[in-house]
Amino acid sequence: MNPWIYIVLLGIAALLYALLLPKRREESAASDQLVKEMESTLEQYMGEIQLENEQLLQLVGQMKQEQAAKQTAQQEQLNEIRQRLLSTEQQLAAVEQRLNEAEKSISTAVAEISAGSSSAAAGEEPKPQPIPSIKDRYYELFQMFEAGKSIDMIAKAAGMQRGEVQLIFQLAKQEESP
Repeated sequence: MNPWIYIVLLGIAALLYALLLPKRREESAASDQLVKEMESTLEQYMGEIQLENEQLLQLVGQMKQEQAAKQTAQQEQLNEIRQRLLSTEQQLAAVEQRLNEAEKSISTAVAEISAGSSSAAAGEEPKPQPIPSIKDRYYELFQMFEAGKSIDMIAKAAGMQRGEVQLIFQLAKQEESP
């Protein structure tokens, strides 16, 4: 064969290779562009996810703070209720003590009256001991009641419980009725 043919064939092959080379470059450039677009989209998506995560963390932190504040407020209310319960128990104990003292004084007075009537029967002269009426013993309470004040106001002014004031008024009614 002729060396010309080799040279022509080699030139044709070089031309074909040169024509095909830009297409490959275009294809690789297009795929590079696609990869870059995908990377930028992925970076945007990751940025949005990170932003949402930060917002979620802030929301959870805020919820924790609110829950802690509510728990503190409830604990304070519980402590206040405990204090009020303790105070009420102390007041109840004081009222019970007053009631026991009143019962003792009444039973003592009844015993003295009984002893006085039995000594009178034996011929002895009884010792006159005037028993003051309830109205005499609690004069201030009855004055306030007659002035039109409510039982609650009277109890507060006298430093007594409402039930105690009511009991005194009921005993006075019973004392008047016989």
